[in-house]
Amino acid sequence: MQEERIKRINELYHLSKERPLTEEELKEQGILRAEYLSQIRMSVKGQLSQVTIVESDGSLNPLQSIREKKEAYRRTCMEIRGNISPERKADASSFLKGEVLKIVKILKVNKILLYASKDEEVPTDETFEALLSAGYEIYYPVTMKDSISFYKVEDLSLLQPGTFGVREPKAEEKNKFIYNPKEDSVLILVPGLSFDDEGNRIGYGKGYYDRFLAEYVSDSSVKTAGICFVECKCKNAAGNAGFKIPTDKNDVRMDFVIYV
Repeated sequence: MQEERIKRINELYHLSKERPLTEEELKEQGILRAEYLSQIRMSVKGQLSQVTIVESDGSLNPLQSIREKKEAYRRTCMEIRGNISPERKADASSFLKGEVLKIVKILKVNKILLYASKDEEVPTDETFEALLSAGYEIYYPVTMKDSISFYKVEDLSLLQPGTFGVREPKAEEKNKFIYNPKEDSVLILVPGLSFDDEGNRIGYGKGYYDRFLAEYVSDSSVKTAGICFVECKCKNAAGNAGFKIPTDKNDVRMDFVIYV
């Protein structure tokens, strides 16, 4: 079939040199070329999926597919979250509050980096109010071009829609999060579409949190906790939990995950 397609494409090409192609011939030429290019792309894609890259640490990763696999997981999780009821979200909000309060007491945290949840995410406002009442310092992210910085928040009413429509605090230098390794024990609560049993994360594809967290991954007094609906816990094609999210060298693994 492919040989016949190529033969006909060549015939039309040579014919076009002799005279203008008719409307039907031009249409046929366009269709044949599109089909041919599609077959080429599929063939190359199949070959690339068999290529493995040896990383500097000796680990093996497929050349093609990490990004594509993440995008597939991302779409699936967004669809799942879109079907979660308001009642289920209310229960998740209450459960998250209780879990975070337990964790910060165990870790003896004095600073918490939280985030303002969007409608489709696990609600975090109730957690903020509980932490504030307990006397913790709480910081929220502000997105700036390709990075995020955190600023102290003492009242949710001061948050305003910012980048991507996410509520953000005013970026005042006096309220900026500054980490002092001799004095601080920090918990960073990280949003995610999905996590697996090893703490690997699928975010929203922008890389803001990975770049920010890269500064603290080696510091034992900074802990990270991913947050997501248990319905979105990474599963394999058979629907069983325990499937590992594909990662690359820029991804930062969570210390633990709070499934709600």
